[in-house]
Amino acid sequence: MGTGKIHNIWNYISSLGIAGQDRQSDQRTIVLSNQLNFVMFMSMLLLFIAVIAILLLTADTASYGTLRVLNLLIVCFLNLVIARLGFPQLSRLSLIFLPPIVFLLGPTLIGYVEEESYTYYPYVVISASLIPQFLIHPKKEKFLYWFSLAYYFVLVLSIDKIMVNFAADHYPIVDRINTFYPWYKIAQISIFLFINASIYYLRLHNFRFEEELNRKNKELDLQNIELKMQKDEIERQKDELVNKEISTWQKLVNIISHEIVNSAIPITNLAGMSSQMLENESGTVLKPEMIDEEVTEDIHHSLKIIESRTQGLINFVNATKSLTHIPKPAIRKVNLHELLERITILYHARFKETGVKFEKQIIPPDLYIEADLELIEQVIINLIQNALEAMKETSDPRISIIALKNESEQVQISVSDNGIGISNEVLERIFLPFYSTKANSSGIGLSLSQQIMMLHHARLEVKSEPGKGATFIMIF
Repeated sequence: MGTGKIHNIWNYISSLGIAGQDRQSDQRTIVLSNQLNFVMFMSMLLLFIAVIAILLLTADTASYGTLRVLNLLIVCFLNLVIARLGFPQLSRLSLIFLPPIVFLLGPTLIGYVEEESYTYYPYVVISASLIPQFLIHPKKEKFLYWFSLAYYFVLVLSIDKIMVNFAADHYPIVDRINTFYPWYKIAQISIFLFINASIYYLRLHNFRFEEELNRKNKELDLQNIELKMQKDEIERQKDELVNKEISTWQKLVNIISHEIVNSAIPITNLAGMSSQMLENESGTVLKPEMIDEEVTEDIHHSLKIIESRTQGLINFVNATKSLTHIPKPAIRKVNLHELLERITILYHARFKETGVKFEKQIIPPDLYIEADLELIEQVIINLIQNALEAMKETSDPRISIIALKNESEQVQISVSDNGIGISNEVLERIFLPFYSTKANSSGIGLSLSQQIMMLHHARLEVKSEPGKGATFIMIF
């Protein structure tokens, strides 16, 4: 028989009755019970075959000793059958309590006691007392655990007396044992207590380690779940960023196309009309003396419009280039008090002229950032310009700038106004290049500001509700 088949048989025997057991500890106990039953069954089978072979060779007759081997063989086989039928707990109890009865007490009670039985029966009982140690959980099955140990302890105490009382013959070894019986019994009890106490102590330690291991495994499982959720969230955000990037490019192309078409159509129309004015009905170019003064003025007016629209396209292209030609930031330590003082001086006259109440607050006063002073100043100027535009219809215009450290120890500069606010629809597109709700705006101010912040590994956020003003937050 190959090792593969032996391995399959071992796995089959081990898994008898395991179906329907949810707890891992119960599964382990059933597997171990099946394995012990199988090992004892094979041991008794080999022993029985050897005994039969010896009897055949010596022409001797079978004794009760041979029969008890056969009985224990049958008990182990029946235990496996019981487990296979779906009663693994009954099989386990049978393995715990029946072997001493079948192998020792049964033959003894019918008078079968050999002289050497007095020397090894107590130690067989001590050895058998290890079975409940392996198959019973001392914490979850306290009564059964202590009952089984008491059962084996009583057998250790009484097995020699039972043998003396039921033995068919009196052996000289009994008299020799009686001369030192107290020490004889103390030695057996000591061995029993030492072995079982040691195993009990080790099992308790093992349970503590198992509980700690299970706790760590649960923590790891939770961490794995969290990591998986974070991974899924990262993947979702990546997909969202890709979709937003595609959407941004689509919007940008639409805006650029719109601007170009808006300028190209009038230029094309005016060029066509001017060409027609310089031709007769057959398509021949008119001589200068044939062109009247009114036509000349119309053509001149058309060329002026074409020049204006062409300059508009040039300005649009230059604005587009400015988005991609931001100078690399010259990072240095920037004191926010000095920065905001520059802003105050710069806008003092404008605030006075427009009646804007301006407030600034820096917490703590010596707060600073690592940044390019001119570029960050440009961002704040853009934000103030937008605030002034938003407060044109406000009766009591106010702008406040607050610089502080947030809960994440990041420096943030908030520029707030009490203007008309921003709708949700506009908020979604507010940082898009060339997007503007103002008629004469290039729509690059906020997009440029956002890019400057990104070059500083910082970000620009906005919070607003229609009619409640807006707050732009620079977070470093």
